[in-house]
Amino acid sequence: MRILIAALTALLTMPAAVAAQDYPSKPVTIVVPFTPGNSVDILGRFLAESLSRLWGQSVVVENLPGAGSSLGSAHVAQAAPDGYTVLFTASTFTINAAVRDDLPYDPEKDLTPVAMIGDSRSLLVVGSKVKARTFADFVTEAKSRETFLATPGLGSYGHVTGEMFAAATDLKLTPVHYKSGADAGVDLIGGRSDILVSSLTTALPNVESGQLHAIAVLGTERTAALPDVPTLREAGIDIVVPNLWWGVFVPAATPDPVVQKIHADIVSVMSSDAAKAFMDKQQAVIRLPGQKEFAQLVMTELAQWKALAKERGIKAE
Repeated sequence: MRILIAALTALLTMPAAVAAQDYPSKPVTIVVPFTPGNSVDILGRFLAESLSRLWGQSVVVENLPGAGSSLGSAHVAQAAPDGYTVLFTASTFTINAAVRDDLPYDPEKDLTPVAMIGDSRSLLVVGSKVKARTFADFVTEAKSRETFLATPGLGSYGHVTGEMFAAATDLKLTPVHYKSGADAGVDLIGGRSDILVSSLTTALPNVESGQLHAIAVLGTERTAALPDVPTLREAGIDIVVPNLWWGVFVPAATPDPVVQKIHADIVSVMSSDAAKAFMDKQQAVIRLPGQKEFAQLVMTELAQWKALAKERGIKAE
């Protein structure tokens, strides 16, 4: 009986194993749920080009922006689970589930996390309206007057991490939502808002020019680009704010051998010197956890952001 069961199991799993060996045998589409030129799009195109060379197959990037990236995510969730339509997105994926009630897919059940490629430090930066040049001085100043938190949009990474920072410091920050991080940065420089959570990539040129001032790094480590800027923990705030990350997902029913093949090949191309050089230019760090570790990270952040959204009353419109 055991031999029979083993034989039947082998027969049932054989098609998936064969599919993984042959994968990919036709063009692959990487869906980026953001506009062309966005940082996620730039990284997604690098990954597509790298995988295309490895696979000897065309890997096409398709931009499907809208509804805080949920339109593109839903498109992949509803695609054939064969590994030929994949999602390349950012940690916005976990935030959307916390702040939106109208998602056209279930982020926990409809998509399988495959691989993270890296993450980026984020900074707390202040503009011309703020006199403080250190984290402690900013907290003192913010408690003495109305203080405005500029965000790239309601329910964005910059919004929810700003709310996390405000809760940890017992500060009342009035959110001002913009259409993009660039728009928020312009008003910060112009003195029409006070503080912004920004990716290192976006903020660094303005910090180096003196138009913005970095008062803390969100994360557990300082950044080599701004070695004198302390982390929040070093500044006395004992919280860990998740970094902004980028990763790949596939429809939930995709065979596990195919999932593992895609994961292994992403690890391969992102372990190259070319990938390191590219990520360095983006002020990003390559992170290649195992597939199960990435899946656990996604689940942890889903719970974390849901709790914060409930506590702070954050709901995207």
